[in-house]
Amino acid sequence: MRFPSPRDVDKACFAESMNIKSCGAVVSLRKWSESMGAKGVLNIAWVNVSNIPLDKRHEKNIAYVGSLVGVTLEIDQS
Repeated sequence: MRFPSPRDVDKACFAESMNIKSCGAVVSLRKWSESMGAKGVLNIAWVNVSNIPLDKRHEKNIAYVGSLVGVTLEIDQS
């Protein structure tokens, strides 16, 4: 996921984890470091959100879920 600034990365990583109450998922963010075994810096990540009830499938709701982990830049309608 691309964050607008290093400060936003620090803010997102401040809490050890985030609980999404509506589905019981736990999201954990960590700042990238070479010790993680990654081959490069990831600038953008797609987050797959599934099992959304039909009556809640609106762009506003999806953008809200994305905002829990960073800045939502784009939503794939499929």
